[in-house]
Amino acid sequence: MPQITREPAIHLEVEQLSVTIKRKKILDHLSLSLVSPNIYGIVGPNGTGKSVLLKTLLGFIRPSAGSVKMNGVRVDPRHDLPVSVGAIIEHPGFIGDLNGHDNLMALGNIRSQLSDADIRAIMEKVGLSDDRKAVADYSLGMIQRLGIAQAIMEDQQLILLDEPTNALDREGVAFLTDLLRELRDQGKLVVVASHDFMWLQLLADQIFELTGGQLNKLEAGQPL
Repeated sequence: MPQITREPAIHLEVEQLSVTIKRKKILDHLSLSLVSPNIYGIVGPNGTGKSVLLKTLLGFIRPSAGSVKMNGVRVDPRHDLPVSVGAIIEHPGFIGDLNGHDNLMALGNIRSQLSDADIRAIMEKVGLSDDRKAVADYSLGMIQRLGIAQAIMEDQQLILLDEPTNALDREGVAFLTDLLRELRDQGKLVVVASHDFMWLQLLADQIFELTGGQLNKLEAGQPL
């Protein structure tokens, strides 16, 4: 039986993180410590700050207080992230006139040299291998699959996904579940924000509920 190659451990540490937007406190002295290889779920209704949290982890939003560290290095919007990160935050954005393959090739060439074969392999992995039409003609589910492809195509160590089941049918959700488990088994750190508590219970190794700007750890079998 072939052995699975594991990535070096990734540690994401959040200390006393606060974010205030338009005088409204979204995150309130939130602390969190996550380590690979694990899948962590963050559950909460829309509007509770899940997207704000993920954007802050990525350095897109500067916190009002506190810090985010990846492998001990503080995340700073002025500098590159300390580890390789793939993410879907809110709605994936692509060039409508290009097909999925060409969109991924353009993105991949920004930081790495992905080959045509690499792109075709990742397209096949997410179930888009035979589709050559422009992204403007994609269904919402196809766009979501393409977003998932760009989040994993460069073998990123840390994966952050915001409502990744949006627009996916039952088959798509099953595919995504298997994919994220595979990434975890490769040694990656996966963080998934979703309103779908039942799905997170099936998927995640640990679930946190975001409420009142704080994350509360949910024990196994604990209802919301």
